[in-house]
Amino acid sequence: MAAGSPWLPIPEAGSISLSYVFQTADEFYRADKKGPTPGGGEDLDQHTLWLNLNYGLTENLALDFRTGYAKSEFVLAGPTIDDSFNGLADSTIGFTWRIVDEDISEHGLPSIALRAAAIIAGDYDTGYINSIGDGGNGGEVSLIVGKIFAEKLALSGELGYRDRDSGIPEEVFFNLSAYYLFNSKLTASFEYQWNDATSGLDIGQPGFAPDPNTKVRRFPELEEDFQIVGLGLSYNLTSGTNLGLNLATVVDGRNTSKSNAVGLTFGYAFDLY
Repeated sequence: MAAGSPWLPIPEAGSISLSYVFQTADEFYRADKKGPTPGGGEDLDQHTLWLNLNYGLTENLALDFRTGYAKSEFVLAGPTIDDSFNGLADSTIGFTWRIVDEDISEHGLPSIALRAAAIIAGDYDTGYINSIGDGGNGGEVSLIVGKIFAEKLALSGELGYRDRDSGIPEEVFFNLSAYYLFNSKLTASFEYQWNDATSGLDIGQPGFAPDPNTKVRRFPELEEDFQIVGLGLSYNLTSGTNLGLNLATVVDGRNTSKSNAVGLTFGYAFDLY
C-alpha cells in the first residue's frame, strides 16, 4: 500500500477508498534470525481499517491523506506483553509535485514527481510486541518515477527517506510497483517494498531490556528492516467505483514480524468541477 504515485488525478478530481487489512504472524525476526513468536509460535494479529483520499489541486500538484483505526491481538499475556490494543493508527498527509509528465515530455522521459508528507502518530500504547505502531511524529520525502507502456503495462519506483521523533531510527525506503491492464475492467498489480532503518537496537541485545519503572521494552527504538512482496487485483464495478484484493508477505527482515496480509478495498472516484 505504498503511497507515492507519479500519476496525479486531474485538478478538482480525485478518489476516496476504504480498505480492510488483516495481517497475521506466528514467526518473527529476532535481530536477523527467524524463529517462532514468544509462547512457541502464538499468532500475532492486527486488523486495520484505512481511509485514503487523493485529490488533484492543480495540473502538477496533488494531495493525499490516510488515516485508520486498528486492533492488535496476541494471545500470550504477561507482565510485559498485553493481549490486545486498539486505537487510531498513524496518519499521513502528503503533497506530490510532478516535475515531468510523460504525456507531454518532448524527450520521451517517464513521469517524475517529488512527494513530501507529514506523519501524525496515533493514540495507541507503544513499547509492546503487538503495539499498533511506533508512536512517532515526523515526515518523509521521496522521488517517484513511472512510465506507462502501450496503455497496458505501467511501472513505477519510489525512493525515500523517513524521520520521526520518540527515538525511532531514521529509515530509507524503496517501493517498486507494476500494473497490467487486462481490459477496461480488470487490472493486476505486483508490489515490492524495502525498508531499512539506519540504526537502532536488536531484540534481546544490550539496551533492549525493559524500563525498570514501566516494564515496557523499547520496540520503537529497534532497527526494523523488512522486505515485502505483494500481488493484487482491481475490478471496476462501474466507471467510478472499483473493488480490490491484495495479498502480501514479508520475505525477509530484521526485528520485525514475518507477517502475511490480505486487504480488501472499495474505491470511489469523484470530481468537483
